[in-house]
Amino acid sequence: MNIFTSCQRSRFFIYVNITGLAIGLAASIMLIMFVVNELSYDRHFADADRIVRLLTVYSKNGKLNYSPICLRKAYSELPNSVPEVEAAVQIYNAYDVEVTCEQKRFQKVKSLLTDPEFFKIFKMKFIEGTPETALAAPNSAVFTRRQAEIMFGSTEKAINQTVSLLGSDFTVSGIVEELPKNTHFGFDMLAPTKAIPWLNEVGGLEFHSYYLIRKESPVETARANIEKAYLPIVALWGERIGDKEASGVTEMLSDAYLNSKASFSLGATSSMNYIRILTILAMFILLLAVSNFISLFVAQGEMRMKEIGIRKANGARIGDIVRLFFTEISTIVGIAFIIGFVAAILCVPYFGELINRNIDLMQLFTPSFIIAAVALFVVTAGLSAFYPAIYLSRFSPLEILCKRIRFSRRRLTASVVVFQSVVSIVLLSIIYMLYSQTSYLEKLPAGYNTENVMSFWFNNIGDNYHAVRQELLNLPEVKAVSGSHHIFGYGYSGQSIAPWDDEEKVMTVNEYRLMTGMPELMELELLEGRFWRDDDPDSTGMIIINATAAKILSGDNPPLETCYHYPNHRGPVKVIGIVKDFYYDNPALTVAPIVLSRIRWANCINIRFI
Repeated sequence: MNIFTSCQRSRFFIYVNITGLAIGLAASIMLIMFVVNELSYDRHFADADRIVRLLTVYSKNGKLNYSPICLRKAYSELPNSVPEVEAAVQIYNAYDVEVTCEQKRFQKVKSLLTDPEFFKIFKMKFIEGTPETALAAPNSAVFTRRQAEIMFGSTEKAINQTVSLLGSDFTVSGIVEELPKNTHFGFDMLAPTKAIPWLNEVGGLEFHSYYLIRKESPVETARANIEKAYLPIVALWGERIGDKEASGVTEMLSDAYLNSKASFSLGATSSMNYIRILTILAMFILLLAVSNFISLFVAQGEMRMKEIGIRKANGARIGDIVRLFFTEISTIVGIAFIIGFVAAILCVPYFGELINRNIDLMQLFTPSFIIAAVALFVVTAGLSAFYPAIYLSRFSPLEILCKRIRFSRRRLTASVVVFQSVVSIVLLSIIYMLYSQTSYLEKLPAGYNTENVMSFWFNNIGDNYHAVRQELLNLPEVKAVSGSHHIFGYGYSGQSIAPWDDEEKVMTVNEYRLMTGMPELMELELLEGRFWRDDDPDSTGMIIINATAAKILSGDNPPLETCYHYPNHRGPVKVIGIVKDFYYDNPALTVAPIVLSRIRWANCINIRFI
């Protein structure tokens, strides 16, 4: 009897088996795609095994903080002290900016400022221009193919076009293919850091630093020497913020996404714990599908026993029966695998949206996924066929044909039910725990109100801010308008603060730079003091802090109306208000101290509608 005859005799069982197994395999295949995708981050770069990233380590409120941003000297001076370094590059994240070209404005163009060595370290495919000259000129710019086609219609038309952003003009000198999705950073446009003069003079942590190690040099030795060379550079900065233990630590590029110690990154980050959880889920789902398959297949045993007895009576051995079952079950698993594979491909976009990840379907053609898929098929077929083949082939022809066997499925059924119940409970518990945590974080009050608020970057607004603000306020649907350097919940700056009468007690804080009216626009809750007013004589010398910062700063004196040293102001700054803590970073983390400082100009406009 072959598999097709068997299907004709037990269509219902076959259909149910294939359907159940296909669903389980589809879920497992999607999870495998996710795991392979996560593990492949940044490994597509030709020299990934020789690229090192430098982190700055410093004490922040009594805890070590690993920051992926470094001082500018980590590029301009450090490489000269480390002979193992072949090339160095730094990247400044300009985030989403407005780019203008021939009176046309393009919003949210993801931009990075970098150095000419970028393409020597991160090799990319060029459509127009060359990697050697693309960023050589201070006013050059490189776009991705996708962004060039959006802005200019084609890559050919983009070359030598003039664009404006961040208050400067740039000439398009190169077009590259987009970076794969499995890269820990991405961009629409690259421009040289040297085009922004003030950026080369900043003395704080601003730049993501990468180094290409020479082929003949041991990577571990180079990493140790980079850390050693960075120590005296960062020590001077550490003294300014009151941290005499500031240092640097390196990590491989391949660790930047999954295994980094950094508190944030240039782009996407993930965690091995996330990988482990979803891998366990995939295993549980597969075990449920396989156990259900075995249970249904063995349930057909009574219908197959006579066939097995006749085969054995005609000379078939146990090995022949085992091969028969393995062949039949492997065929069924193969059909289910194909169906599951197609279903997985169709569901990947929705699955990626569900877990907030970009899963590139090109992963289907990578050796890692092919090996994992083959292993999944072999394991599924092996587990599905092992028990039925061994169990049903062990009876003798005499026992079968004389009906002397006690063919009972009670023990098997009970075992499978208990196993499936345990796995289902574990699965549901994990899913419920993840759902509860996610729901809790989603419903957690942020401490400010983003409803009906729109924020956008605005280039070259300069002295026109007040005129633009007034025009917007004249619109009946606009309730409030204010400017800022930061968007709430979308990144912040680092700063330090110390009592005016004791500069040694320096504390590291985060900072939002805002204009008058911004705290009210975001509806921050004022606990003490007041917000800035337009008629304040020197509001840049007035700061507002959150409750956490107030607790740390209080000491013997309450912080309100107390003067402090603050790097952004030459003289003393005074605390005029204390606001209730609000979540401006990962809501899963404890709220850190933050200072709201007043600025005179803005590059971001925030509008609250009625």
